Amino acid sequence: MHQSIYAKHTCSEREPIFEIRDLCYRYKDGRRALDGIGLTIYAGDRMALAGHNGAGKTTFIKHLNGIYAPEKGEVRYKGGPLSAGEALRRARLQIGILFQDPDDQLFCNTLYEDIAFGPCNQGHSTLETDRIVRRASLQVGLDDLLHKPAHRLSYGQKKRAALATLLSMQPEVLILDEPTANLDSKQEHLFWDLLQDFPGTLLVISHDLEFLYGLCERAVVFESGRIHHDFTMRELVSQPELMRSHGLDFNFRFHCCQDGNGHEHAHEGHHHHHPHTHGHAHPHPRPANETRALDVLTAQNGSVLSLQDYSYTYPDGTTGLRDVSIGIRDGENIAIVGENGAGKSTLAHCLMGVLSGEGTLLFKGTPPRPGPKSDLWRKVGMVFQNPADQLFCPSCEEEAAFGPTQLGLPRSEIRERVAEALSLVRLDGMEKRVPLHLSAGERKRLAIASALSMRPEVLILDEPTAHLDPRNEELLIEILQGLQITKILISHDVPLIRTLCRRVAVLHKGRIVRDYGIEEFVSDHHLISLNGLDYTYRNACHEQILALQRANAEAKPA
Repeated sequence: MHQSIYAKHTCSEREPIFEIRDLCYRYKDGRRALDGIGLTIYAGDRMALAGHNGAGKTTFIKHLNGIYAPEKGEVRYKGGPLSAGEALRRARLQIGILFQDPDDQLFCNTLYEDIAFGPCNQGHSTLETDRIVRRASLQVGLDDLLHKPAHRLSYGQKKRAALATLLSMQPEVLILDEPTANLDSKQEHLFWDLLQDFPGTLLVISHDLEFLYGLCERAVVFESGRIHHDFTMRELVSQPELMRSHGLDFNFRFHCCQDGNGHEHAHEGHHHHHPHTHGHAHPHPRPANETRALDVLTAQNGSVLSLQDYSYTYPDGTTGLRDVSIGIRDGENIAIVGENGAGKSTLAHCLMGVLSGEGTLLFKGTPPRPGPKSDLWRKVGMVFQNPADQLFCPSCEEEAAFGPTQLGLPRSEIRERVAEALSLVRLDGMEKRVPLHLSAGERKRLAIASALSMRPEVLILDEPTAHLDPRNEELLIEILQGLQITKILISHDVPLIRTLCRRVAVLHKGRIVRDYGIEEFVSDHHLISLNGLDYTYRNACHEQILALQRANAEAKPA
């Protein structure tokens, strides 16, 4: 049932900026995406849009600037209908949307041109546009990269660049779809600071309830194309039963940080701060030369996959890796962490043999054949950040069968492998489904299945929990725990790392600067001064939410 507690108690004195009335929408395949949405958004609202994958959140926001037209119902902006014509053109210059994938909105030859595109369309002069571009790029910390092509930026830099293209237009409404997905904690801080200072109306889709808790005042929960709840943010997070019923309960992520009585404990040396400030404790890290010596020793002693003194430089001269030595033992689960642009994905591509640099790559102690004839792809599987980058077949069955088919296996074995892989990721029974019609969580699991059907000896997963709601994330963790295979996780998700991995390698500017056990990693505040990463700041926010939940439980009658 739709509860509009927030609107009833707090919005009577403010002007509506959006009025959505009985909004309905179907996709072209006939699936209903939105069903009778009614919602008033007020000027100055700071609203979180929550709900499980596939609940209709992204489809809804695409109606707020006319990307989608309603099948039924109406969207009104500033008192007038948001329909075709001059009114829609003006609205689009005032409403900015940050898409999940920054590549969807970066299309010019240079970052400068991307940021200048909006102001030019607003009619600003060349001189004024130049001033706006430089101010927006400075806001997001990219002022020294203005003449670099967007496709040469790291993922985090692309995300900030996409935000700069919106900030340059000084929008009255800013809508963000999963803004923190795949970002390191340093870049999360930057986003959080910029959004705190945004003076207009803010709408944020995210499964990251801790990020939303510190940013938004209002929470609207979507379920199967409908609005089920309209709360204050505090009211939402204080009710774990309600969050669990909508697949939003993220408390499972912190079981690894609790003692036997279910109470959360601080890491050694950690002092509680505001969720978005840094501590500065500095335990004694392993010296760089000692780390390097251990890396080389590990690489030479029976590793299933290893790099020795390995460097890679991109064609434009950008350094990807510098003198990296690392060995991954058979059956080991290792996490690769570091700031956006540190070289994590480059390292993964070198381990797969996709990128070829200077140094030694060994698989079970033997160098694989170089170039296109390398058979390393048979032994090392990878799941990309964005499943859409590796899903291209018309059905789930064909997707999982693609790799085994390339191996030239008989049809009976291909069928066996497909059934096995889809069952492992809980997609059995969905063989005929179209991959692009799956939810984000299902697509991620299908990408894993397409790798597992090759029966690799090593599986690399790049940001496996990005864009997943808590329910799908919990399922994915359960699946990964059950896979008896060597796993390399590239992630900023510390609860995921603590659950799955016992070893962590930290990359910084293309070098491995730490290689140690999980407990050393989670208590290493030296990372803050090294590269700005703060992997413990979320604890304070989570503790505030737990306190709200305890207070709410105690207030209920026995």
